[in-house]
Amino acid sequence: MRDYRELNELDLKLCLLKGSSLTVDNLDIKPYLLGELVDFGHSHYMRNIQWVSLSVDDFIEAIVDEDRKRALQEIQHTLKPFDFYTKLGDEEFQQALIEALQMIFRTHDIRFLDENIIAIDFEKRGIFYTDEYGEISINNDVLESMSEEDMKVIHRDNFDNIVKIIKLQNYLIPPSEKEEEETLPADEETRLLMEQMEGYRRKVDQKKKALQDSDGENDIDIFTIIDAVSTKANALNKLSIWDYTVYMLYSEYARLEVIDNYNFSIQAMMAGAESVDLTHWSSKL
Repeated sequence: MRDYRELNELDLKLCLLKGSSLTVDNLDIKPYLLGELVDFGHSHYMRNIQWVSLSVDDFIEAIVDEDRKRALQEIQHTLKPFDFYTKLGDEEFQQALIEALQMIFRTHDIRFLDENIIAIDFEKRGIFYTDEYGEISINNDVLESMSEEDMKVIHRDNFDNIVKIIKLQNYLIPPSEKEEEETLPADEETRLLMEQMEGYRRKVDQKKKALQDSDGENDIDIFTIIDAVSTKANALNKLSIWDYTVYMLYSEYARLEVIDNYNFSIQAMMAGAESVDLTHWSSKL
């Protein structure tokens, strides 16, 4: 399977719509089906998603010590979220991260190899073993004999891409954002400007969310969407919808909304309404 980073926007959207796994390095990330999500527990699932989605800003803003906060703000452009989970955070951060990754990769065989690397399936492959004192030890001979292609490891350089995949699979960011984030600034001045613009965008998004919450739009939860889509979509019902992924569900919901708006606009035009914004039901979401 092609690496996620090699996919263009169209290929990525097709993979998400089909419910295919996405790969970064040789780590395969399979999206949860709605039925699996319910069995796991939606609230628990979302807590894990939120935990791995923390940004550098989130971590720094949570720091109470003002001196430490200012020191980190000065080097913020060099930091990544993985640094806080591993080196700058405490054991609680690490344990919460491991639990979230165990859910994402569907295995309990995940643990730190050192402070820079999280290993997957190393116990299964005989690299980790329990010694005579009940402690986890490393079989260096097996580790050194393993090829790089066979190693499943999470580190500072691929963690952000793993998080992006999780966000994409859960309809938290649009596929177009992948290409936007991969655009590299030409120089330091441009990088600072991009960071400033990103900060403005986050503030606007926060205000939009606050307005939506005040209007009661946050009353629409995943139960309501599943119920609505399984009732309205022609090819779905209360039994078959559980084989959908989260992305497929929200994509279906968004398309049904576009179709309803299109039909409403047509009816308004036929009734004599003027200046109707007619967007075709097959338009790009």
